[in-house]
Amino acid sequence: MSLSAPLVLLSLLPVSQPVAIVMAVLVPIGLALLSIFTAPIIQVSESIRVGRINVPLNALGEAIGLEGERMKTERGPGLSPAAQFVIRGDIKFMVKVVVTDPNDPTAYLLISLSLIPIGRLLPHSASRSL
Repeated sequence: MSLSAPLVLLSLLPVSQPVAIVMAVLVPIGLALLSIFTAPIIQVSESIRVGRINVPLNALGEAIGLEGERMKTERGPGLSPAAQFVIRGDIKFMVKVVVTDPNDPTAYLLISLSLIPIGRLLPHSASRSL
C-alpha cells in the first residue's frame, strides 16, 4: 500500500499530470479504507466466530501466539490441510488455536490478529507466545 501512490503517479503521468496527482492521492486512501472495511470481525461468546469459522469455546484447546518466522512457517509449508484459517497478509500477528473436539475434523484454527491480547480473545484457554 505504501508504494501505491508513486506507482499510480508514474503510471498516469504520461496520460495527464493533474489526473496522475489526484489518483496518486485517492488510490492509497481507497486501499486503506478497503483494508479497514473488509477486515474479518472476531466475535467471542459461547463460540468463537471469525469469518465463516464458528467453533464452540468448549471445543478449543491451547491458543499459541505466532509472529515472525514461526508465523510464516505456519501459514506456508507448515499449514495443515485439516486447518481452518482467516489470514490477512497485512497483519503481523497470528494465533493458532487447537481444536480438541474429536468429532471435528479441524486440527486447528489460524487467525490473523491486530494487537488483541490472546488471553482476552480466548479467556478459557491457556495462552503463550512463541
